[in-house]
Amino acid sequence: MNEDLKLVKEVLSGNIDSFNILVNKYELMVLKYVYSFLKDKEASEDITQEVFITVYNKLYTYNSRYKFSNWIIQIAKNKCIDYVRKYRRVYEANLEDVHELKSKAPQPEEQAEFNETRRMILSFLDTLGETDRQILLLRYTQEITFLDISEIMDISESAVKRRFYKCRDKFKEFRDQNQNHGVREV
Repeated sequence: MNEDLKLVKEVLSGNIDSFNILVNKYELMVLKYVYSFLKDKEASEDITQEVFITVYNKLYTYNSRYKFSNWIIQIAKNKCIDYVRKYRRVYEANLEDVHELKSKAPQPEEQAEFNETRRMILSFLDTLGETDRQILLLRYTQEITFLDISEIMDISESAVKRRFYKCRDKFKEFRDQNQNHGVREV
């Protein structure tokens, strides 16, 4: 966090190289977050670019009491909401795009199990409301703490935890139901 604060101060003093360091540090995190929200690769790339334009233009408003990464994710969340409102449509996940965004592709022998698990998770996420879906995505794809999620989502930490654990329990039920339906008698 101190490194980020130092870089922010340098950018505000006119050092563009420091901004490039911030972009390089957070670009993939923002892209993954935006993609998890929009499920559209090209739109996600465009929105990610818009996020960093906004970060640059509004850097003077950053409050150093909060983590810089949370501030960026909050901007990304707002850009995604604006985009969805503007286009008013739901995006279906293109599984190939999800594969491209992963940092490590599974080994060939794990591919079938990975695809089955991914389909189940995506199906489960589609059953959730937007707030619960975002809490899970932030927690699992960005590995963000409950406190940080509460700052990003602007809800209390206890509400985040309660919703997270309730969703986890719902997923266990969802998984069990899907596994039971997938078993065929021969």
